[in-house]
Amino acid sequence: MTTREDRYTPEEESFDPEGIAELRRQDEEEELRRRIRREIIKVNSGESDEELDEERQRMAEEREQELAEEKHKRRRQNSILVQLFTGGFLSSSSAAGYFYMFIAVAAMCFICIFLTFMSLNADREYRQLQNQLMVLNERALMFEEQRYNITTRESIDRLLEQHDIRLKDLDEESKVIRSHNDQTNK
Repeated sequence: MTTREDRYTPEEESFDPEGIAELRRQDEEEELRRRIRREIIKVNSGESDEELDEERQRMAEEREQELAEEKHKRRRQNSILVQLFTGGFLSSSSAAGYFYMFIAVAAMCFICIFLTFMSLNADREYRQLQNQLMVLNERALMFEEQRYNITTRESIDRLLEQHDIRLKDLDEESKVIRSHNDQTNK
């Protein structure tokens, strides 16, 4: 619905403010007369009761919705966590500004503490892995020494004797190819 107010420019209003005000008043009266006529016609035709009932139902639903929203809003405002995070318990806006800075500093401290503990945990795991590596290296050396002890000439001779096998040195005339070290020793 457009009113006469929309039709008047600021120049017209500044030129004749009293005349414009009178025209607006007349427009409002005419609009009121039209509404009254429509309502009289509705009452006479019986449409008014149905529309009034629908209007009452719509208003009751809107009121219930508003009450539910207000109740939810009050419940949220009364929540301690919401009060803490929004600073709703503070009375002045400057204190709220400081509160937000305080919250930011607290969040940064929490992040620093979290990262410190994460780095300490990673360092502990690294040290454990280093200790396990040292143990594995020591075992590898032990196994290597055991293998060497098993493969010495004396241990091989001992094992061959246990199985009644005799070693025999090859003659110089044998067809076995000697290694370069054997040839230089002669």
